[in-house]
Amino acid sequence: MSKKIALITDSTSNLDLDLAAERHIYVAPLYVLWGDEMYRDDVELTRPDFFERLEHSPDIPKTAQVAPQDFVDLFHRAREAESADEIVCGVISSDLSGTYDSALQAREQVDFPVHIVDTRQASWALGFPMLAAADARDAGAGPEAVAQTIAATATRSRIMFTIDSLEYLRRGGRIGNARLLLGSALSIKPVLELREGIVESVDNVRTRRRALQHMITRACDMVAGHCVERLGIIHSAVEDEGRAFIQDATEQLQPQQTFLSYTATTLGVHTGPHALGLIVQWGA
Repeated sequence: MSKKIALITDSTSNLDLDLAAERHIYVAPLYVLWGDEMYRDDVELTRPDFFERLEHSPDIPKTAQVAPQDFVDLFHRAREAESADEIVCGVISSDLSGTYDSALQAREQVDFPVHIVDTRQASWALGFPMLAAADARDAGAGPEAVAQTIAATATRSRIMFTIDSLEYLRRGGRIGNARLLLGSALSIKPVLELREGIVESVDNVRTRRRALQHMITRACDMVAGHCVERLGIIHSAVEDEGRAFIQDATEQLQPQQTFLSYTATTLGVHTGPHALGLIVQWGA
């Protein structure tokens, strides 16, 4: 008899509450620290409200990882709700957040098996592996195979984005070689990519339109010869641009599934307002 599995991820995955509930994936929220206030990501501070406040606030908020006790509580809740034998948990890159360490600490405090995967990813590049894990679980895969599905799918996922200002990345310490762009002409539109948890600059262009097309072209090169299973577009309160972008990307990449969403709040702290990102996941 196959073991029953409960799936857990964190709120940087871009899985909204409806999609997570539909696929029986439980989401642990990270925290946003704004002055003396602390909010659970997308629970006490919605993403539209966050970006509205971010655009007009003189202060840049900070983020905090999921607490170990939060994971302990969620492990128990998910296990009970799913009548699960084991937990499989995929989380944001350990180079971006201490959430992975919190999950490891929480595992030591429960008396049932918990498999934890450091995906080395974020946003839909974490969410897509979790959806693939749900597919594997529903097809009858065991916990080890489901964990391997998360890890393997994460290696076939990439996230790129363009932003209005590098200041948010600089303050957050996630800037990698993109620091070389600081002080560049304001007309420069960088194309950035998340590589092993660090934001790296992959190109600089003169207009936002060229930046968006460069991301699509780069994605086409990455997936050459493979089927694009999932495409995600994230936006930081520029939904109309996001809709046009996903239409262009869909025409050129021909994905099986598409997703348009706000940038996760805890990532928006680093990208700032008006960012647009493309996340692609291809088949084996």
